[in-house]
Amino acid sequence: YYFPELKKSSSELILDSDEHHHLSRVRRAKIGQIILLNNGSGLLADAQILDIDKKESRLRIINIKEVALLEPGFSIAFSLLKNQHDELIVEKCTELGAREFFPLICENTVRTPGKNTLARFEKTALAAIKQCDYPHLPKIHEPMKLKDALAKISKNYLPVIACENEENNWLRDVAHKGDICFIIGPEGGFDPKEFNLFEALPKISLSENILRAETAAIAAAAQFQTHRRK
Repeated sequence: YYFPELKKSSSELILDSDEHHHLSRVRRAKIGQIILLNNGSGLLADAQILDIDKKESRLRIINIKEVALLEPGFSIAFSLLKNQHDELIVEKCTELGAREFFPLICENTVRTPGKNTLARFEKTALAAIKQCDYPHLPKIHEPMKLKDALAKISKNYLPVIACENEENNWLRDVAHKGDICFIIGPEGGFDPKEFNLFEALPKISLSENILRAETAAIAAAAQFQTHRRK
């Protein structure tokens, strides 16, 4: 259960709103039951249900565990995709430990962001950290133009471009040992003039096959977990 107010010093808490509804009406939890709380900022806690009423539940903290961010870290920059395939990127890469997401508007991006785009991504990420008990909710940025995103990303990450024609370059060949942000293009690939923005950046292949954009993002996250933490 997501409880952002959870602190190391917490002893008793009140769970209300959507999380209380899920606990009492969906899960039909009982008094005395032990549940797991996640604050999205590095803390997990076992809590015992002391009381449940119509509007809230009262909990007693049994123990609290602090979980460090995975090091080194990775983030994902991805073009907005049709049919909500970009939500799959947010869901699965959150489960794999992504720190941030940078939704991109590229030359070949097939849809424009709507007023609920960011909210949908945030809801998806929240569900993912609850699903996998990972207490670090990733930051999701507003959709932005590719050039602007690269400038922002470069302040904290090495941008690594995922390309389908880099047959001899793989993630293991990237010498950088710090944090990385994978740049994933749209369904039609990057426009040739966009490659001018990538001239000085490392480019890698993620597979010998041509991958869909959402598959490429998930593959990048999984390969990072495998190769960068050995």
